[in-house]
Amino acid sequence: MFSHDLRDALREVDPSSPVEIVSIVRDPRQVAASEVVAAIRQDVRSDYAAAAAELTSRGTDIVLIEHEFGIFGGDAGAYVVSLAEELEQPLVVTLHTVLSAPTVPQAEALRALCHRATLVTVFTETARRMILDARIVTPERVRVLPHGAPKVLLDVTADVATDSRVSRVALERLEGRTVLSTFGLISAGKGIELAISSLPAVVTAHPEVLYLIAGQTHPEVVKVEGESYRLGLERLVRELDLSEHVHFLDRFFTEAELAVLLSSTDLYLTPYRSREQIVSGALTFAVAAGCPVVSTPYYYAEDLLGSGAGVLVPFDDSAAMSAAVLDLLDHPDKLEQARIEARRVGSALAWPRVGAATLQVLAEAAELGPVAGFEKALPALRAPAIRPDHLLRLVDDVGIIQHANGIVPNRSTGYCVDDVARLAVAALGLDRQLNDPRYARMLSSALAFMQYAWDSSRSGMHNFMSYDRRWVDDATHGDHLGRTAWALGEVVGAIPARPEAGPSLRMLEAMVPALGASTSPRQAAFTVIGLARLDARSMSQPLEDLLRLLAGRLYAWYAACRSEEWRWFEGVLSYDNARLPQALIAAGYRLDEPEWRRAGIEALDWYAIQCGIETSSVRLIGNQWRLRLHPVPVTDEGDEQPLEAASLVEALVEAMVSTGDHRYGLQAVHAFEWFLGRNRFGLAVYDFGSGGCHDGLGPAGLNENEGAESTLAFLQALLALNGAGLQFSAPSPVTVVLP
Repeated sequence: MFSHDLRDALREVDPSSPVEIVSIVRDPRQVAASEVVAAIRQDVRSDYAAAAAELTSRGTDIVLIEHEFGIFGGDAGAYVVSLAEELEQPLVVTLHTVLSAPTVPQAEALRALCHRATLVTVFTETARRMILDARIVTPERVRVLPHGAPKVLLDVTADVATDSRVSRVALERLEGRTVLSTFGLISAGKGIELAISSLPAVVTAHPEVLYLIAGQTHPEVVKVEGESYRLGLERLVRELDLSEHVHFLDRFFTEAELAVLLSSTDLYLTPYRSREQIVSGALTFAVAAGCPVVSTPYYYAEDLLGSGAGVLVPFDDSAAMSAAVLDLLDHPDKLEQARIEARRVGSALAWPRVGAATLQVLAEAAELGPVAGFEKALPALRAPAIRPDHLLRLVDDVGIIQHANGIVPNRSTGYCVDDVARLAVAALGLDRQLNDPRYARMLSSALAFMQYAWDSSRSGMHNFMSYDRRWVDDATHGDHLGRTAWALGEVVGAIPARPEAGPSLRMLEAMVPALGASTSPRQAAFTVIGLARLDARSMSQPLEDLLRLLAGRLYAWYAACRSEEWRWFEGVLSYDNARLPQALIAAGYRLDEPEWRRAGIEALDWYAIQCGIETSSVRLIGNQWRLRLHPVPVTDEGDEQPLEAASLVEALVEAMVSTGDHRYGLQAVHAFEWFLGRNRFGLAVYDFGSGGCHDGLGPAGLNENEGAESTLAFLQALLALNGAGLQFSAPSPVTVVLP
């Protein structure tokens, strides 16, 4: 609706300028050909680039992308970056959601998109501060444009009231009633149960009160859980004996019908549950219609109501909402003052005024032209396309075989949770980037393996299983416990609504006591990385407490061991080293703890130097490790392993996302090149023929075996760079060419 309203407003302001729409759909047949110039299938990446070519062929002068998480395909909607990269015109991006703590894929995708934009617009000053604090875009390229509202809301004429089905069917009952209302697509995040729970105290004092809940259940909610939320609301109304005071209007409303509904509203309620909401079309419409508001303090409500158009109450506090509603209803002068202020604020929100302001921003962007230097900031990498051949050899209906003789799986080595947890992370990324049902099945199988390994009675976890499906060890603590937490956090953080997320979150919460007992830096680091992926909806208090506890331990270990010469967490560089600073960076970013993030960056910078990240040959810590007090000569440190390269790549990507410094992106490319020949022997450790990865690189050259750990390490590194916005060309064993 927003895009169509904006299009109409732009046409009204300047009828001479054609405004065309490109639509994102699951099925192109959903959109009539007359409505759009191109339809992009949501999950088909090539459609995004094709749409850019279509816009160029049509002579389009400037492109405006309305960005919302969940609309575009790919990991956190990253496919839209493919459209942005192929555009020859100036690009303006409007951000409909700005998160205070985005997941890594969300931050990566948003930063890559905004880096390509000439200008970026947001709806409020709060949103502007948030994207600047997150270093999503530079300050000089941000503009604030308010969310628009239909003109009909500001002045409901007699013709509109007469023609509106709402006035004829529903609102005829409102004479003599004090009307409270909420409208919009219904979902649990709207917190309507809070408003209903606040009503008993209100109707005791004002028995004439009627609360109208207008709108259908959100279609995406219906797909996942049907009408369970609405049915729960109706049950709550009956339990509180409010049937005469709450009325559901379960259908779509036209603008004219909304105008009549809001003109009949004495007090509008938005009891939303998430502070993260940076814009609300419903609240915009209500204020434009001059409705006083009682709302929870999400970001947009704070901005729009701050001058007195409404009252803010704490989240999930029905008593406070009751008190606020009663205070306004008991004091008509306060209610009228709020109404006057709402009308003043709302007068600036009419679509013609917003359309005129938008045209000015588009004209400014057209004059500035396309962003230069995008390719240098995110260099194109000539590297392998994702090939699943060897992974599919190793994976069966149980898990992933640990080792291989060459490329032939060695079934006698069985399975381990360490590898299956890595498989879950890789399968999740492959599923999101390739949209192939094989990877969704692979993910489900990996989650089932980890659930089976967890022994709740002993608060521990098996690790090793023989090929005949028997555990060969006791349920204990260890790295495998942390890697499991990491995998579960990735699944829950990726798409909280996907079917695997609920069981994964429940298992993660059950593991909290065992994870909190960790005294191993790596187990703690793996757990922290996983927990840092959770968004506000999934981060329960016990999980946040665990994240703070383990990240605090990592920081304490670093502070105790660090010196000018040895900026590390312990007195040895051993295995999976870069995961330690990566965890501190991720936790500092997620929890807004700048000292943790600073320490993680410092440690990663030091460690990257130890690996020769800026030299012509990346040299990883070997499997004989490097001691602080008794250093082994570099030539005798043993075999370099793909696990080390992958952890370094992902840590550097984490640093780039956290800081906005693309220097770390270039270093991540250098680290990835180790797989392709940027190493001491100039040998490709990745097997271009099989799609697998050799198990190591030592004095004798390549280890010919291609096991699970190595193959998954390569895939995780490749997926991390893909997620960071780097584009890959056709398969080739040629080293990366830097600009």
